Amino acid sequence: MSILAGVKSKARRAIHRIHGWPCQYTAPDGAVFPSTEQLSAGLTLTVRFGTKLRQFSPETDAVTIIEGVERVTFLQDQLDALAMSPQGAGRLSIPDLGFDLFLDQPMDPDGPLQTYWTVTRT
Repeated sequence: MSILAGVKSKARRAIHRIHGWPCQYTAPDGAVFPSTEQLSAGLTLTVRFGTKLRQFSPETDAVTIIEGVERVTFLQDQLDALAMSPQGAGRLSIPDLGFDLFLDQPMDPDGPLQTYWTVTRT
């Protein structure tokens, strides 16, 4: 790993540690992560929730449309430790935010450390 990659990895982990929300994921088949056994072993799941702004320009450059896309960010290390693979229609319960989210579509990754999904609120 290059020095720059190491710095970026540490920064992303620190951001996730500070801004991540503890949550529970329920897969479409009913499997729950982290399970009681995983919690007893000290494994956790956190996500960052936010809105990413996308900018669209119609065929003419006269008007620009800005769309807010709600998304969550997982740390791949946590997913691997939990043997979890997020799936569309999976449910995220985030007690500290007071609402649940359903995973919609995976988003393009920007590296191996994070996994992004668009979400819809319940």
